[in-house]
Amino acid sequence: MFYFPNYAGALRCIGQALEAQSIDVFELIADFEDLIVQYGDPNPPYSSILKLRYSLDAITILDREGQARRRQTKSEFRFDSLPQILRATGRYIDSKRGQLRRLSNFSGSGGEIEIEYQTSAGELQSETLLVGLIREVGVNMYKRRTRIANPVDILTKRNVTRQ
Repeated sequence: MFYFPNYAGALRCIGQALEAQSIDVFELIADFEDLIVQYGDPNPPYSSILKLRYSLDAITILDREGQARRRQTKSEFRFDSLPQILRATGRYIDSKRGQLRRLSNFSGSGGEIEIEYQTSAGELQSETLLVGLIREVGVNMYKRRTRIANPVDILTKRNVTRQ
């Protein structure tokens, strides 16, 4: 079973890669060694199902490239962007201490993410994360990071929590 100690970071990297290729509807499946993304061809005639494979090494490379891009460009931060939605979903899975099995955003109503993960007790859990929950997780991550990044908080020893 594919295991990554930080699904929030890994899924954000994959989200950035998918966003760059204009892929917005997909299913992600955890294989033994890779994360596999299945999606409909985004180019006309839209007739085939394509796959991308992301190994741990590929995710590490995507992370470095993403860090470099974020340092170079200071674009508007959007909680509704695909990388941020996947990052918040990964954080949710991390908080459950689960191992991702499947993630899909095929839902008809839009904005919902269906996840399947295995708990540390070995139980298989399936959930549908609504837009509001995903946004709340993302906002909390952003707030926590902002508090940590503020050096005044560290110097004055205000209540600083780490992710």
